[in-house]
Amino acid sequence: MTRISLGSALGLLLAVPVGASGQNVDSLVGVLASPSVYARAQAVARLNLVPLQSLPAGARQALVQLLEREATGQVSYGETTGADDETYSEYVIDLTRGVLRLQDVSAVRGIAFLGIETSRAAQEFIAGRGAAAIPVLDEVWTSKERARPAIITTWGYTLASTTNGLAPEDRAALLGRIIQAVATYPIPAARAVRTASLFTLLIPLRQISDTATDPAVKTRLIAAAAELAPRMAAASATDVLAQLAAVIAGICRGASGAHQGTCASIQSLVTDAQRHIAAGRTNAAHSVLSALQQRAQAALSDGTFTALEETLVVENARLADSKL
Repeated sequence: MTRISLGSALGLLLAVPVGASGQNVDSLVGVLASPSVYARAQAVARLNLVPLQSLPAGARQALVQLLEREATGQVSYGETTGADDETYSEYVIDLTRGVLRLQDVSAVRGIAFLGIETSRAAQEFIAGRGAAAIPVLDEVWTSKERARPAIITTWGYTLASTTNGLAPEDRAALLGRIIQAVATYPIPAARAVRTASLFTLLIPLRQISDTATDPAVKTRLIAAAAELAPRMAAASATDVLAQLAAVIAGICRGASGAHQGTCASIQSLVTDAQRHIAAGRTNAAHSVLSALQQRAQAALSDGTFTALEETLVVENARLADSKL
């Protein structure tokens, strides 16, 4: 696309009326190539006013491509902005909003790299892509540390979605990552736990809130626990073990060596307990759930389970046992 100078870009913007015709939309699309963030911002704002049904395919593609270029640092700048100038951040929000309304699957990369931090709508868009978005989120996680809280929240929306066709192995992967994030990123992890109704993580959240010194962290974790408590109370023993089995699959994904052996025995005991409960063999279920607790405690002692993993298994085995 031909580069447009700042002066001509601003001149074009002044000449293009709101409620642009097809020809004027093409002119605005041309301004998206300007080196000036101010000109690009104005063009995006005006394109966002064009009704979606009137926005041609070329304009849609240009917006999606611009977001990805911004997200991956491919756009050069012809001016600098002051410390208090919010033009760029507002522009990013506008650009993300404009791209989101297109619901274009080709926008996943741009929204994951840049838009994911701007809104819940952006996070839910990524979540709706299911497994296809997971590798992109992994890439963002590695390259953009400040986006990690938004990514964790998005994992929660991904697990909660009923329409993204997420396979069991992908659910396990996301559950494992949320569990790993609890200690380091407690607030977004708590948000993800609430969103995905992971009541089996209630006890670890309570434990972290009890020892938290940051009032904001404590408040958020208490709120998450309060929301999860009724869900835990309403869950049957079957419900608890079904979610615990998924959580263990997350903990054990990619396990090797002694950890793999521990995982195999823990998973086998959970399956046995589920089988006994389904057949109405309550006494046998009690015995297996007791053995499950003992096995998890032994795994903590021999170092094949962390304290968090042991807590998840032991406390939820006790919970399921109490509901029989």
